[in-house]
Amino acid sequence: MATLPLPTTLLSLFRNTLILSHTLPYLPAPSLLKLASISRDFYALIFQNFPSYAFRHLNLSILPSPLLRVNIDHTAAVIPGSYNRHSNQLTESTDNYYAAPLRRVFYVLKKKNTLQYVTTLILDNLTAPAALIREILCDEPYNVRILSLRSVRNLGDDKLIQILRYLIRPSRPADTPKLKGLYYFTPADSSYPPNSQPSNGNLPLRQSEGVTTVSGANLGYRAPSICNVPIGATWTNCEGELFRPSSFERNETWARLIEACQGIISFDTVVCCHGLRPDLGPRFASIALSAKGCHKCHSAPEQPLTYGMSPAHQLPLLLPPPLFSSTVKAAQSLAPGENPSFYARCTTCMKDRRCESCNMWWCENCYTPPKTGIDGLAPGQGAEIKVHMGLCVSNCLIEELYTGFGEGGMWG
Repeated sequence: MATLPLPTTLLSLFRNTLILSHTLPYLPAPSLLKLASISRDFYALIFQNFPSYAFRHLNLSILPSPLLRVNIDHTAAVIPGSYNRHSNQLTESTDNYYAAPLRRVFYVLKKKNTLQYVTTLILDNLTAPAALIREILCDEPYNVRILSLRSVRNLGDDKLIQILRYLIRPSRPADTPKLKGLYYFTPADSSYPPNSQPSNGNLPLRQSEGVTTVSGANLGYRAPSICNVPIGATWTNCEGELFRPSSFERNETWARLIEACQGIISFDTVVCCHGLRPDLGPRFASIALSAKGCHKCHSAPEQPLTYGMSPAHQLPLLLPPPLFSSTVKAAQSLAPGENPSFYARCTTCMKDRRCESCNMWWCENCYTPPKTGIDGLAPGQGAEIKVHMGLCVSNCLIEELYTGFGEGGMWG
């Protein structure tokens, strides 16, 4: 009687480098460690034979919080000099205190000779002080090319700007910096500001709740809501304000730095062209606008940005960070055949030009907002206003007013 062949084992499948290289990046770090603990063969496969596949994309933001909690006694034992074990007193700077949990992780990876294979590192929502970021970007054996620092804590704008300026200094050695892409500005989760909405039309638009539903009955106020934009290319999937520029301390300083980094380091935002207006200072873009352009002329003074066609240094990085490669090209790549276009603008040049509800907007060639409010306009000028208090006069402002009419309403 013939015996049936045994089914292929997982270990045999993983010895196929094609399967291994397309599977391991999907496994989070805890799962990789559990897989390596199954047997010596799996351990050798992950830590000795193919560490470049296993640890190329390292996402520490999904680790359980207890693993990243500062434990003074344990950290002092692992990283000498960080703490005084006996008095539990901090012996170095505050940065070292907050960096201890992540340093403990990096210490273990370095001890297993795998830290140098990490080329895409994600630290979103974690505590990552400037001292640790400087080590990651400047020291050996780190080899990080794509770094995500979205919504990190204990990292000031000034310190990060200083580090990046040091990386791109004219006297830097050849083939440096290693860093090629930095995610920092876009939010670290799928929650977007309430005035953003999907451009593909797959999700329902947010309905107006009217001025009578909120405290104070402020005209033009919109109750906070979440636009469930698919995780991915937020600049191409979403219209509206992708992040709040006010959350970054030095807008103009960041814009000048992004300009200086062109061709060296790419970011998840770009410098706004202000509709080719030289009278406005540099600002980074935070508003994504449809390629349909201005509501009147269906264009804009500048050319739209197009993935696959515009120069790489003019395009923002896409979300999420790439899994299988640590290059800017991969971070700006979409599915084959997809070449979406969009306009990237800042809140300064779009003030009183864009409706914060429906994202209808008017370019500099078609509309010049009045410098005074409605009460200060000369007779006959009121009809020229396109946007008032963040709402387009022709549609959303009227809708907001009518929502408040009726029995029991503010205007009824």
